[in-house]
Amino acid sequence: MKLEELQHVIRAACDLLGEDVVIVGGSQAALAQFPNDLPKSVVVSREADIAAVDDPIDQKAMIINGNIGEDTLFHTTHGFFAEGVSRELFVLPPTWRERAIAVDGHATHKTTGLCPEIHDLAVAKLAAGRQKDVDWIKSLLKSGHLKAEQFLERTFEAGLPPVRRDLAVGLVEQAARPGRRSRSRRRVRLLEDLLGEESLDS
Repeated sequence: MKLEELQHVIRAACDLLGEDVVIVGGSQAALAQFPNDLPKSVVVSREADIAAVDDPIDQKAMIINGNIGEDTLFHTTHGFFAEGVSRELFVLPPTWRERAIAVDGHATHKTTGLCPEIHDLAVAKLAAGRQKDVDWIKSLLKSGHLKAEQFLERTFEAGLPPVRRDLAVGLVEQAARPGRRSRSRRRVRLLEDLLGEESLDS
């Protein structure tokens, strides 16, 4: 998917719901921050995950899927589509909206898609934990779009369970150049100590 295609999906979703803002998750959200230089493997999907800002019973997600989702006329016409999802599926650090990147303007007809910053997006991928999500993180750590320390910090901020934290550490260590793996492990221990102190103070 390209940025202009993501803009089209955002516009279509907002028009369909009669709303000005939607939340974009999944791999394609990274296009907001890096529209031109992402590894092709991480934006190969033809779908954009879209969640309504307020959708307590996922009714809007179903409306999206039924009208601009997979195998709809929208999909067959344009070659890409929206996946309507529950907002609860986006496991993000609590401060993610402070860093979110807005895709808006003329191309979206004054509607807006809120896209998590790439390290926050990586946390959501880590939480999902599917092989394709792990491969996505690996690719962006290798390309340098994901910075190891920021990724680990956001992982801890999001309060993911230990098994996911361990996975994050493993991915960072795999991606580290020779000689830097021990530094990654030390950094993780420092983060854990800091978070432990914060929890005692709260």
